[in-house]
Amino acid sequence: MSELSKNSTVSLVGGGSATIVKEIGRGGQGIVYLVTVNGVQKALKWYLNAPDDRFYRNLEHNIMSGAPSDAFLWPEYLTDKQQGSYGYIMRLRPQNYYEFGNFLLAKVSFKSFTAMLSAAMKICNGFMMLHRFGYSYQDLNDGNFFIDPQTGDVLICDNDNVMPQGEKSGIMGKARYMAPEIVAGGIPDKYSDRFSLSVILFMLFYANHPFEGSRVVACPCMTESYEKRFYGSEALFIYDQTDKSNRPVRGIHQNVIRRWHVFPKLLRDTFTEEFSQEKLRNPNMRMIEQKWESVISQIRGSLIVCPHCGDETFVDVETRRCDCMNCGKTVELTKRLVIAGQSLPLINKTAIFIDNDNTPDGLVTADSSGFPIIKNVSTEQWTVETPSGKIKTVEPQGILPVKEGLKINFRVHGVPYKGEIKFI
Repeated sequence: MSELSKNSTVSLVGGGSATIVKEIGRGGQGIVYLVTVNGVQKALKWYLNAPDDRFYRNLEHNIMSGAPSDAFLWPEYLTDKQQGSYGYIMRLRPQNYYEFGNFLLAKVSFKSFTAMLSAAMKICNGFMMLHRFGYSYQDLNDGNFFIDPQTGDVLICDNDNVMPQGEKSGIMGKARYMAPEIVAGGIPDKYSDRFSLSVILFMLFYANHPFEGSRVVACPCMTESYEKRFYGSEALFIYDQTDKSNRPVRGIHQNVIRRWHVFPKLLRDTFTEEFSQEKLRNPNMRMIEQKWESVISQIRGSLIVCPHCGDETFVDVETRRCDCMNCGKTVELTKRLVIAGQSLPLINKTAIFIDNDNTPDGLVTADSSGFPIIKNVSTEQWTVETPSGKIKTVEPQGILPVKEGLKINFRVHGVPYKGEIKFI
């Protein structure tokens, strides 16, 4: 197959054409070009070796069905078959988004824990929507995500391998991210996607692979046979509760060793359960995306801004006070917003997230005298009931004093939530 040259055109299914501007990347499957379609800049993925007709028809189907959510750089146009191959058009990745691999190599870092948790939430939501549409991803790995380090927004790419549940794209994926049953030759589905999702989330938080510990370090050469063992038949979580033979190695796995106890115990317990031998062997027991969202929401609910040093710190929401993990000073956690099964500490400069969205609904701040208040940074009106029964409203950008006993009716995307300010 010949590569496409600058200023040449490729015709699109249904009419129109794309004009080649320049090459912007390439990989094992093909070359990505910057193109213009109707005067708008897009990206064209052009296959080096054209996949079969079934793959082509699946792309047609996915384009007609549309993207599951705005997180996906979904195929928008399909080219006609020409010059012995074909390709598809998608949105361009904005320049402020970086490949996930750059975060793992510490070339790029998240601005904050808030941004990191937002990225995790966006990834979970994207795959929840994918499965609701009846798809499985099939080739989930660290190359599929572009992330904005400032906000944690995520774009999911390489969606040409997305297939209906129970069908196989022919792309096997990478062993480090495939579920053990897929390494053994099974057909990818939503359950194997959920395994891959857990691997991606672990690497997002801890910047090391969950199955690469001392056993992998001792491997003389990572052959296909060893891959099938370490990621398939003998996969063993580095913090497995019963088998310690694959623990992280100091000097090699410093990221996970350093971060393992930084994040709340809930996150450690969740990964330990998800990568247990029981769930490795029983795919249908794996946690669904909504449950991951709930876990991440609870982790985010324990994240505050330390009033002493101004850095983010995780706190134990079950206690009345906690030491900042940065400066070591004690933070009082006695003022809380109890809502949606959570008890959120009301600490100055801390954002309040009511649901699993990445947009904060409230922001704790202080008035001119230093008295704590909550600012309504949502687009919805709040209704507040005082302990004496009086009713008032708080409009967007309005403020509410942090007083014990205030009951607040929130609306987030039209869904009502009831909360109460409590002093413990």
